[in-house]
Amino acid sequence: MVEAVFKAIDVLEVFQGSEGLSLNQISQRVGLNRSRTFRLLHTLAERGYVERNQDGTSYRLGMKLFERAANVRRDVKDVARPVMLELRECFNEMVNLSVLENDEVLYLEIVESSRPFRMSATVGCRMPAHQTSMGKAMLAGNPACFESGRFAKESRQRLQKLRKELDAVRQRGYAVDDEENEPGVACIGAPILDANGQPVAAMSVSGPVQRVLANEKKIAEALVAACATVSKGLGYKGKSKGTAT
Repeated sequence: MVEAVFKAIDVLEVFQGSEGLSLNQISQRVGLNRSRTFRLLHTLAERGYVERNQDGTSYRLGMKLFERAANVRRDVKDVARPVMLELRECFNEMVNLSVLENDEVLYLEIVESSRPFRMSATVGCRMPAHQTSMGKAMLAGNPACFESGRFAKESRQRLQKLRKELDAVRQRGYAVDDEENEPGVACIGAPILDANGQPVAAMSVSGPVQRVLANEKKIAEALVAACATVSKGLGYKGKSKGTAT
């Protein structure tokens, strides 16, 4: 590893949201002396990754990070966006797009419903994969995930229960989150496959439990078809690994 790059990333990661931090606060959080911390901040500020306030007393994350974040998995987002809009038009429920990172789902895109319903999830946030429909949809195609990380610490009973659930996901082609991640919210999720047939992302339709689960079959059928369309756009030429039944 390049230590200077490593420390610069440490500096960026000490910020929580849009908070402003003084040089002393950043120095203490990173564990570096003021002089080195200042040099790192100055370099990051020159490139727009941090911003210094007008009186020079504090720093915050810069807009360049937002610009770069908008390009994360742009290939998936560009292909998925029109399909997400179609799903929203069909059901008028929230439609989500995420990727699997370690043991968590990272939300890349959210298309809101026009109904008065909101989830706690936002673009850029992370959720435990095994508690979300999108996470379970992707985990079903990644058996190796149980060998390390969060799952290696789970009890045998809980792992057996999750494996059984993922077997069902593989068989029917979609996963369900029935208030596992957020009270009152249900989600139906399906995987998006890359050119090699591996789950590279997932989409879900989310809404109030009663409304979503009452239309589970209809939503799942449309969602699986939508994910197949996105998979095709990413180069997948095989048959879908699952269909909504």
